[in-house]
Amino acid sequence: MIYTAALRSLALLFALLPLSLADEVSNSPNVSQRRCRCLLSQPCWPSESSWQTLNQAIGGRLIATKPAAYNCHDPHYDDAACQEVQKGYFDVLWRETQPGAMLRANWEVVGDQGCRGFNKTAPCFQGAVPLYSVNATSAEDVQNAVRFASKSNIRLVVKNTGHDFIGRSTGASSLSVWVHYMKGIAFDKDFVPKGATNGTKGTGVIILGAGVQWVDAYKAADERSVIVIGGFEQTVGTSGGYCQGGGHSLLSPMHGLCVDNVLQYKVVTADGKLKVANAYQNKDLFWALRGGGGGTFGVVVEAIYKTHSALDNINFANFIIHYNTTEARRSILNRFFSHQIKWSKTGWSGYGIVQNNAIIFQYYLPNSDINAANASIAVFFDHAKTFEDVKIEGQIKSYPSFYTCFMDSTTTENRGAGMNALIGSRLIPSRNFETPNGVSQLTDTLLETQERLRFVNPQGIFVTNLIAGGAVANGTSVETSVVPAWRKALMHIWVTAGWGDDTTLAEQDTIARSITSTMGLLRKLSPGSGAYVNEADPNEPNWQTSFFGSNYPRLKAIKDKVDPEGLFTCRNCVGSEDWTKDFNCPRR
Repeated sequence: MIYTAALRSLALLFALLPLSLADEVSNSPNVSQRRCRCLLSQPCWPSESSWQTLNQAIGGRLIATKPAAYNCHDPHYDDAACQEVQKGYFDVLWRETQPGAMLRANWEVVGDQGCRGFNKTAPCFQGAVPLYSVNATSAEDVQNAVRFASKSNIRLVVKNTGHDFIGRSTGASSLSVWVHYMKGIAFDKDFVPKGATNGTKGTGVIILGAGVQWVDAYKAADERSVIVIGGFEQTVGTSGGYCQGGGHSLLSPMHGLCVDNVLQYKVVTADGKLKVANAYQNKDLFWALRGGGGGTFGVVVEAIYKTHSALDNINFANFIIHYNTTEARRSILNRFFSHQIKWSKTGWSGYGIVQNNAIIFQYYLPNSDINAANASIAVFFDHAKTFEDVKIEGQIKSYPSFYTCFMDSTTTENRGAGMNALIGSRLIPSRNFETPNGVSQLTDTLLETQERLRFVNPQGIFVTNLIAGGAVANGTSVETSVVPAWRKALMHIWVTAGWGDDTTLAEQDTIARSITSTMGLLRKLSPGSGAYVNEADPNEPNWQTSFFGSNYPRLKAIKDKVDPEGLFTCRNCVGSEDWTKDFNCPRR
């Protein structure tokens, strides 16, 4: 498992020691263009004066990064600061403002070594938390950080909010480019990409700095009576891994994935240069950034997305269907899946949360009369009502705008902040929903998935996202590098399992293996499909094919061209197979 492998890595030994200690770790000889990264314990590590020079260059915004719970542990315990930590530790809004915190706390540790909880006498380790963070507020700050990391031969990671399910935006012994406060938002009603031919027609766009989050982008767009295609979580960043990995939205069936709406990026590449990438210049880089994954090809400092006309209205169906028998569970779930293609064609999209004894049904229908919305799903509820033990709660509510609906139907409460969790996912093709036999096989497979994961996921939770089909199916690999499986998918399904801080490495390994092996049921059901890289199993077998499909060879060639020394390395990112599991040494 990833934790065990990392624990055994000699290159990360320093990260397993208390913050006040450091031992020497020998470096591999420089036998090729790519070298082992310099570590804190080695003579090659940048001197204090070098760090001071970087700090001056970025306006004094260099941070000695500490784990989230640092102030709650001896010998640096601070009672007032610890109280603030305890108030915010499980709050997504607090975590996103901490340079050393991730949404999922398990990505802050190396093996079983981290800085957990609020017991002041418990040891506090740096773990996977970067040693320094550049609080970037401009492209120049990012360029300085990239050049410093390249010249110093130290590991570099890129972070905004830490809303990351596979641990790409943190790393032991690293320098973090923290773009969270690059908050610029602007609009252009007649934007033409740089380098476009004369006469190219302009279009309406929103121009977003790297640190902008979707809740703020949606609000700004609403004030101008337009919409933009983005994430369902309020706190997700607009320009980083979300969109660079594809980016699904409840509006995707209407207007495509996030990558289908990008018109231009400004990106700092490994050579420290600021480049403009679009359909007219740096075209290969632009293609790679539209699906090839975040933290891989450079640091995006600005993204420009198409805007679309505001909705006439949007209906939100929010229901929970309770059932108590195995017969009702299977029949209702089967009927639920049998309606997906029809609902998709009607214009519905949204999210289902399936438990052992209930389905939480949260679907959206833009530009439709509420009576039509009720009628289109009534037949499903009529079937559920045929079971005596079934109880249906909820309603459909109509909203005048996307933004008002989004704010009323989403939340920032917890969202798993500060918890330990892994997930596994699969893009389920439309063909699996087209026949009664296909639907029956999908139903049985997911029920078996629930049973297999019961000991690590007692509530049997899996999530069904109806966010493909429609406009998503119209995209191609000519324009974007997102895994082609998106274009044939109808639904994105994922499962999750969590654990407590006192769970042993062996138990964590068992949980991880259970997710990977159980997801094999869905892989078998959907041969030739893939998984959504942003919401995926970090131990996904054949991840290059699952996450990037037939686009991987071209992505790898572009990666080697724009980042020949592998400055940007991260878990399950293009080219990461060239590096050891700790991402510190090239494989020989």
